Amino acid sequence: MIEGKQLKKSFGKQLVLENVSFTIPDGAVVGLYGDNGIGKSTVARLICGTLRPDAGEILLDGRALVSDYQPYDRKRGIVIQQVFQQPHAALDPSQKLLSGFSELIRYHRFATNREEERKLTEQILFSVGLEPQILNHLPHQISGGEAQRICIARCLLFNPRLLILDEATSMLDVSTQANVISFVRHAMQKNNGSVLLISHDKDLIKFITDKVYSFTNHTLEEIIL
Repeated sequence: MIEGKQLKKSFGKQLVLENVSFTIPDGAVVGLYGDNGIGKSTVARLICGTLRPDAGEILLDGRALVSDYQPYDRKRGIVIQQVFQQPHAALDPSQKLLSGFSELIRYHRFATNREEERKLTEQILFSVGLEPQILNHLPHQISGGEAQRICIARCLLFNPRLLILDEATSMLDVSTQANVISFVRHAMQKNNGSVLLISHDKDLIKFITDKVYSFTNHTLEEIIL
């Protein structure tokens, strides 16, 4: 589904990625493992279109999504969603969580009426292990772990082909991390969607992924943990 080919990215004189290639098959959970600051999030930003490669390309279903000569295709790229490490930054501090879900659903026309909107919201919350009562809270009234699950739930509204979790369960304890990722995997695989799990946690990566990539000298290689 997603393929990176010979990607290169530098920031000024600092080389971060060179000749990076990878594949993320349909329905797979792929791990991206390595120490902090090594370039994992840069790969995610290239896939999501917040960065453009200096060389190489990323393909979606065999067609270029972005390259060094072609800007990111935003219309096709909406099927790729990302959850970041700092979840509260993605939530409006003055808006109750219910309003955030409602606005998103109505803007993208994910439901045709209020009843469908309510059912969809509750279904998505259940998929990440949250109760509907949390929707009455403001972001500062929930924990970091709850905020991460809210952000995951919002991404799942898009029924994405690929969900990128960039250290997105780091605020959860080990057992809760495994439960949430299992929830996410089940929700994604209903429609043959994939997950890219970015983490420095070797045990978590080993437990949940189908294949793992690790950094070596600014490039990626598939490894067995």
